[in-house]
Amino acid sequence: MYIPIAIGLMLALVAIGLASMVGFGIKNIIQGKQELFKIGIYLVPVVIFGISYLVAGSVTDAAMLTMLITMALLAVMLVITGIRTTFKY
Repeated sequence: MYIPIAIGLMLALVAIGLASMVGFGIKNIIQGKQELFKIGIYLVPVVIFGISYLVAGSVTDAAMLTMLITMALLAVMLVITGIRTTFKY
């Protein structure tokens, strides 16, 4: 009986958090505190999820594929950053 209530509260907190991040992001862009490109980077997982959903056809499979692709991109970027700092490019 308490599980649906807990899930509902958790989803409400996630929604409030996302709404506040979007709101403050828009506010910071308008005020010129942040660059649009830096905030746009946060859309990369959303785009990956959308493409994964079109390919997989299932939300669960798309979520797992998004996680794996994002982790692979992170590993590649870490290697590139390490190489750049090692050879001082």
